[in-house]
Amino acid sequence: MNSLKPYYPVFKFVATFGVLYLALSLAYYAYLQVEYSPVNYPDPVTALVSNQTKTGLQWLGYDAQIYNAPSNPSVVLYIDEKVVYRVIEGCNAVSVMLLFAAFVIAFAKAWKTTILYLLFGIVTIYIVNLLRLIGLGYVFQEFSSYKEIAHDIAFPAVIYGYVILLWIYWIRKPKVDDGKAN
Repeated sequence: MNSLKPYYPVFKFVATFGVLYLALSLAYYAYLQVEYSPVNYPDPVTALVSNQTKTGLQWLGYDAQIYNAPSNPSVVLYIDEKVVYRVIEGCNAVSVMLLFAAFVIAFAKAWKTTILYLLFGIVTIYIVNLLRLIGLGYVFQEFSSYKEIAHDIAFPAVIYGYVILLWIYWIRKPKVDDGKAN
């Protein structure tokens, strides 16, 4: 048993991460089970991301519109009255944010720093995801022959790559204990 002692921090991290991710995922699952209004369909975060994606595409000069798809829990994005893609719950990046948060909390030392980093990370993940959705709309509209590569490979690499960079920074940054150096 003593031979495992050097690995206790790793076991602690994995256990903490696993429990946190499970708890956050169950809370998110409960959130998704609520019946939301037609305005916030399929859920408020997906509705917000869809609306902001539409606005971003409109800023780029596209005639973008969104409509709820009650038969399928999603929001359909149209450009020039043509379906471009559906925004489903998985497109809102909440599950990516939960994964990020569980990792950061599992590596936490100072709560003030951790909370600030969580806020920074979640806000910037949201922004990166929004830019991802706007970029997908652009690619789907202008370069439709690349839509599978963009959707399945390039843009997931962007958002997950960004999260990995955030994690690397979190692990390697100088640890500060609420204003006191370790």
